[in-house]
Amino acid sequence: MYIWKCWRDSRSRFTLYLIVVPATCVLFTIIAAAHGPFITVWKRGPVSGGAQLWSQVATAILGGVVSLIILLAALTLAVASIGEEYKEKTLDFLLTRPRRRRYWVWTCWSVGAGEILGLVVAGVVGTFGALCYETGYVYSWRLLVTTLPLFAGAVAVYSLAYLLTVLARNGEQGLSYGLGILFIDLLLPLAGYYWHVHLPSVMSLMNGGCEWATSPTLAFPLGELVLYIVVALAFPLAAQLVLERAEV
Repeated sequence: MYIWKCWRDSRSRFTLYLIVVPATCVLFTIIAAAHGPFITVWKRGPVSGGAQLWSQVATAILGGVVSLIILLAALTLAVASIGEEYKEKTLDFLLTRPRRRRYWVWTCWSVGAGEILGLVVAGVVGTFGALCYETGYVYSWRLLVTTLPLFAGAVAVYSLAYLLTVLARNGEQGLSYGLGILFIDLLLPLAGYYWHVHLPSVMSLMNGGCEWATSPTLAFPLGELVLYIVVALAFPLAAQLVLERAEV
């Protein structure tokens, strides 16, 4: 029953992004194919026009534009998480049910994580299908594997906002804090470039995974993937500990 409530509270946002994400992938891929190569900075060595299109779409569109949309979706989906129950004055009713508090935390988190996975799969499959249609062949099946880094990065951001809504006891405040932290995280690659060090960030994971999909030389960002999976699970665990000790 609570699963249905979580879905009902977030379904309008999820449906909106489920339309926007694949539509963005398909539209931008068609534009890129129609107007030729549009970004040359990611071209590594002599490649054919079709291969270059795959590389640029995977990096610039899937690893750039679509990744940002998915991160924004992750933040806004967290607004409907269990932290919002404080604001709606419904948490005290939930906690009187014959369930442990951890059940409410992880059930609500799982619904949001499942929605994010759906958005990521829609974006990756949409991009893959559009590229196959435009070029007439499959340049790299590894593009489908980008689902892993994209999901890991997005669900880590979702988990952060999820925890913040519990700490703030308000979904909108959690969203505001999450946006601020995400903005700082997006600046980390620039700071790392200035200091000549590699600073892990959500976008470096997501974009790096997409670059790997069409590059014969880059390594898969396995270390960052594991790191953000751990982070994604640590935040709801922290939310559980906070809620178990909270007075409602």
